[in-house]
Amino acid sequence: MQSAISNENLPKSMRYGLSSANAVQSETTLSRFSAVNGNVFAPTSSNEIRIKVRGNGFLQTNKHYLHFQVTNTSADTNGQVDLHAGSFFDRVRIESNGQVVEEINSYGVYNAIRQYYNTDVNELYKKVGGSGASGLAVKFTPTQIGLASGDTAAAVKVVTDAAFTADNGKLFEVERSSVGEYIAYTDVKHFVIQIESGLLLNTHGKALPDGMNELDLILRLAPNKQAMVAGGGTGATYSITNPTLYCPTMKILNGDVMASYRQVVAQEGVLISGVTAKTYINSVALAAGTKSLQINDRSISCLGLVTALRLATADSNNAVYSNSAFGYTDAEDTDKCTSYHYQISGSNYPQSNVNISIKDDGLNIGRAIEESCKALAPMGHDYCKSMASKVKTVSSFANPYAASPATNGINIPCALFSVDLKRMSDDGLRMVGLNTAQNSSPSTLEIEVTTALGADCTATTFALAEIFFQMQPDGSLSSAM
Repeated sequence: MQSAISNENLPKSMRYGLSSANAVQSETTLSRFSAVNGNVFAPTSSNEIRIKVRGNGFLQTNKHYLHFQVTNTSADTNGQVDLHAGSFFDRVRIESNGQVVEEINSYGVYNAIRQYYNTDVNELYKKVGGSGASGLAVKFTPTQIGLASGDTAAAVKVVTDAAFTADNGKLFEVERSSVGEYIAYTDVKHFVIQIESGLLLNTHGKALPDGMNELDLILRLAPNKQAMVAGGGTGATYSITNPTLYCPTMKILNGDVMASYRQVVAQEGVLISGVTAKTYINSVALAAGTKSLQINDRSISCLGLVTALRLATADSNNAVYSNSAFGYTDAEDTDKCTSYHYQISGSNYPQSNVNISIKDDGLNIGRAIEESCKALAPMGHDYCKSMASKVKTVSSFANPYAASPATNGINIPCALFSVDLKRMSDDGLRMVGLNTAQNSSPSTLEIEVTTALGADCTATTFALAEIFFQMQPDGSLSSAM
């Protein structure tokens, strides 16, 4: 028996009733918020930028950007941005009525992780142009040409033909470089970046509600040797001028809509959810053995844990990539860290150790990459937009910077010790992570180091946690995570 035919049985191309609704009457302007405590900042003097944010309407913060001007103030040293212009900031804090509603420490490292794992190629080219970011690069090592004896035409032809044969048809891997915009001494560069904030870049792209009290965005500058990489000397120094936050502000012109909105706000306020990062730092001694690192995160919904292992001197050495270099070994083709797991409330996460080998013979990096790509996936997605290739996983995080063409830019790793703790991937649901606040049992990361590290290191762990922002009827903002 044939069932009744309705519009549901027709293809969308024939369902002419399906069309866009008319937008509510509104107007949008690009609001500008400048620093209120000066216009020139430097890491060794006025190192904190304070911007007050309040729009006359709904702030569409998913489209915000911070514009600032960087000047190389070195006497004679050229520098390059460490991966992305977010490297100039070491801490991001948002306050409401003097109360902290969000704070991300070690922001330069967290920003680098997001740039590696949440950027596709289309976004990358945009960031190369506007954010001082590094792009894709190919490392070419030509065959050396040399004569053992006389430089006769015949001898030259023999060696050049041999070099051509050796190089002809070679394939070169294209990788995400870690070397950002070049800033010669006295040069001035303008950058625009988005702040990786759970409030500003919240899960569903919600506008900050009309009537919210004024927010304070506080940015602490990174030290000179952390923000940029440079070769030798005293290192490149910098200053930031005229930092300004731009954000579209929409004003609803329909009185009925605004009356309904104000009624809802008066009854229950507004709830916005996002993903933020809580920072835990441990020292890692160079000796071989099992490293047990204390984390002790307390989050009501922890979506994942990601740990970046770096040189302890990374932030104080010109020629070390401070924010963008983290991985499993500090010596090329040598296994150092060979397995890991997290222990939370007495249970292992994941349940079996993640084994690692970065050597070609016995290469084993698949599970580690899987956990990182799932842990850093946006809400509602199974995997993130990762640029963590094989080369960017197995390289040494101790590889130094050197001026072009020997920058080592593509041989800088972005490998993490990660675990995905989400119970499901659905952007229509919240509280999908692991509740690490339900008891006081200690949480640790255990890393097996089978060959001693070449130098002391630090392990910076970010607990990726759901954060909930509640605007009360009086416009005050609070948060919980």
